Amino acid sequence: MADRERASQARRRLLEAARAVVRRCEELAMERGPLLRGAFQLRGTRCGKENCKCNVGELHTTAVLVVSEDGKRRSYYVRGPDRPKVQQRVERYQRVRAARIKVNRLISEALSAADELLEALAEPHVPRPSAKGRQRGQSRQGRRKS
Repeated sequence: MADRERASQARRRLLEAARAVVRRCEELAMERGPLLRGAFQLRGTRCGKENCKCNVGELHTTAVLVVSEDGKRRSYYVRGPDRPKVQQRVERYQRVRAARIKVNRLISEALSAADELLEALAEPHVPRPSAKGRQRGQSRQGRRKS
């Protein structure tokens, strides 16, 4: 592929990646409200009562928020009235994290395109051959006529 064509394709990729980065960053900047770091889970539990439905397979639903504290996973019970709010905040946190990962990937693509453009545009320096009899560092005007 010719260097001009490579440069053109690299420019196109670089501009597309830059536009995508800007769009994703704008989406991230528009995020409002509190976020909750962690995972919202619904778990099935047994209460232990003899005549309860959970003994025949229909488990009780328990909501928990799973977070990492000091490198350890901890689960916190989420009360019934708080479940929708906690779930919404966790989902928003996960969307923001996913968008951040996407921005990071797009920036890597832009840098790759910039490197490719640099390679396509760079030319090696080829020194001109010196004239016969000319000494190094001496210009044509600086030589004496004999």
